Amino acid sequence: MLPYQLRSVDQELDELLGGLPAISLEGPKGVGKTATAQRRAATVFAMDDATQRELLTADPQRLDRAPAPVLVDEWQREPAVWD
Repeated sequence: MLPYQLRSVDQELDELLGGLPAISLEGPKGVGKTATAQRRAATVFAMDDATQRELLTADPQRLDRAPAPVLVDEWQREPAVWD
């Protein structure tokens, strides 16, 4: 795996994380959204992993109990996790 490439959004994300309850990273596939978010997350829920998706949908309070910041990667596969 290639080493992490710093992105122009990195510094801005670091500044915003302390003051916002949630941040959504959007952009084309393969530009590093997940890698950027993972560097900041204490907890990662990967919704493209069937087991993790099932665990989170069975117990949505996992999000509340998880150490913050929490990354819900590929959340569009289970939009109910945002409710």
